[in-house]
Amino acid sequence: MPEITQYTGGITELTAVQLSEFGARLEGELLLPEDLGYDRARTVWNAAIDRRPAMIARCANEADVVEAVRFARQNEILISVRCGGHNIAGKAVVENGLMIDLTPICEVQVDPMNKIAIVGGGAALGALDRATQKHGLATTAGVVTHTGVGGLTLGGGVGRLARKFGLACDNLISVDVVTARGERITASIEDHPDLFWALRGGGGNFGIATSFKFRLHDIGNEVIFAAATHRLASAKEALKAFMEFATSAPREVTSQASFAKMDDGTAVANLGAVHIAPLDTAEATLAPLLNFGSPIATRLETRPYVDVQSDADERFPYGQRYYWKTHLINKLPEDGIDALIRSYEAVPGNRSMIILQQFGGAVRDVGPSDTAFANRDAEFDFIPAAIWHEGEDPASSIAWVRDTWENMNPYSCGVYMNGLGDGDDERLSDAVGANEARLRKVKTCYDPTNFFRLNTNILPAD
Repeated sequence: MPEITQYTGGITELTAVQLSEFGARLEGELLLPEDLGYDRARTVWNAAIDRRPAMIARCANEADVVEAVRFARQNEILISVRCGGHNIAGKAVVENGLMIDLTPICEVQVDPMNKIAIVGGGAALGALDRATQKHGLATTAGVVTHTGVGGLTLGGGVGRLARKFGLACDNLISVDVVTARGERITASIEDHPDLFWALRGGGGNFGIATSFKFRLHDIGNEVIFAAATHRLASAKEALKAFMEFATSAPREVTSQASFAKMDDGTAVANLGAVHIAPLDTAEATLAPLLNFGSPIATRLETRPYVDVQSDADERFPYGQRYYWKTHLINKLPEDGIDALIRSYEAVPGNRSMIILQQFGGAVRDVGPSDTAFANRDAEFDFIPAAIWHEGEDPASSIAWVRDTWENMNPYSCGVYMNGLGDGDDERLSDAVGANEARLRKVKTCYDPTNFFRLNTNILPAD
């Protein structure tokens, strides 16, 4: 197989015979632009992305992934890899190249006795939650159910269980990978430990993850959910109290704040928290959240965990158009809270939001160099998100995101790999910190020609 020194994008002149033979070698299907199903396969969560791959390999299994990688290398074709298609910049979709689509590889197998799940590289988080919850088990799995397990985990993977059990990548036992040479390997603590280290927070730079083995935890099937809604104009004192509550709560509690507009256009701050098992003291622990300031509405209820996991789906559905920029931050001082409120007071339209998603707890138990995920001390992921419909001019909303992001720069302590979008590649160091040099060495070992480059790209070492 030839070594390729540089990938410039696009495809070489391929004959109909070559394409036919490639398609015939796949157990899945090869879609070309004229084929039924092509447009659906190239469509991702963020409808602002409208790229057209030259071909899409809908891989039925790991052997198909190997075949696709080898075909791309032999013909010098730029590739992208689709798991859930949830990256804000749409990096799952290559323009005029080969999209390797893992979504058919979506089986979730659960071993309840040993508390292990084996998850296909194209599975979504909702499928993982539903399969594990049949046994009262779970592992850290994001907050939007149609997110891909693969992308979430390779970038770190925060969720409602992270404060108790660590990030998604911290719960990995092993990963099956197809390398840039088209080789199949399993990375774990015992086998290819350098690659296993890099896969836990280094993104999709080192190979195509076709299967993940996760450690599971007993959480039962229900959680206690608390939420309070405040008018933005009177939310400052509540937000100050929320910061104290969130950062001092036990690890069974994960908190989130969001700034949004109600149907009538009223700007509000929503403060929420989820308490996982044990639940005997959960209501007492969460009660203070309902008493901060003067909320206009409160909720305290027992809910199925899988239902809580889908709460954000309605706010972030497929088919909307999105743009965001993010910071990792710690507990905001009073001037930071003032800056946050001022930013949302200036939001255009009724759909755009600000989200504060909590880290902390067990995330800090792992050292910053123990995995590629370096930003272990952050308390929140700060996300101003512009959301608009087809036909609407997003310019003012995008400008608001950028201004809000700039306003919060003084409080930034890094960035979450999974939150990076277009134009953010220069922020790689903010995501991986002092681990960058080691990551580049691993990249050189497993992908010296930068075959996997449609990602937050880590270059091979010089």
